Amino acid sequence: MRLWLFVCLSLFVLSFSSATGQLSSPSSFQLQTQSAVVTGKSIHSINLSANAEWFAGSRHESGTATLQASVDGSSSVQLNLGSASRTETRSVTDSDQTCQLTDNSGTVHVVVGSNCSVPVPWFAASLFSQPASQLPSSLLTTDDGQVSKNGSTFHQISYWPNLQSINITLTNRLIAGSRVKVLYDLQTFLPASLEYFIHPDSDDLQNLPVRVLFRNYRSVSGVMLPFHIEKYVNRTLQLQLDVTNASAE
Repeated sequence: MRLWLFVCLSLFVLSFSSATGQLSSPSSFQLQTQSAVVTGKSIHSINLSANAEWFAGSRHESGTATLQASVDGSSSVQLNLGSASRTETRSVTDSDQTCQLTDNSGTVHVVVGSNCSVPVPWFAASLFSQPASQLPSSLLTTDDGQVSKNGSTFHQISYWPNLQSINITLTNRLIAGSRVKVLYDLQTFLPASLEYFIHPDSDDLQNLPVRVLFRNYRSVSGVMLPFHIEKYVNRTLQLQLDVTNASAE
């Protein structure tokens, strides 16, 4: 039985607040990232247009992508990539959050469980490098300090939705399954990569790692945004984006 159904049968309750888990005051590194990314201003959304390449085994599709993310957790990704075309939508992060994937045939697939509760859109790390007062109360965060990845050292900050349940074990599984780790460059204080897990539809307990790399930062309306993004699923390059136009509002 899928974990999500088991959670529902266990009277799972989804609750959001700005309580325990979120830093009462930002760390010195968080202040540096906020200054580097948003230069003292607040933003509510980012919009990206990009040339895109999709890789799936021997299959390679090229086309375009349109991506939008809001600080409330909602997002939209439209990939125009031939047979790999798809639209992914995610509603506001709250107790009624919904996620859908529409494939190239127009068939709508409802996304549930931890795959829907990931709180930070994978392409929008910059949007969440803001003071806690600008982020939704449903989002919890901690400064994890320095970590080593692939022979390099980064500073890690984690984000996750504030989930509460009568079953602590199930709650911890959902939190672990939806936690997003953003790794920041120690020199520029900009997001270098983002990591989280996705799960097969038939098994929410199986973790497939997703890693997103951010490169070629440029200032857009005073906000530093990456113009080259690579998304790896299970350590294999799946999607590459070269941004052609970006806006921050």
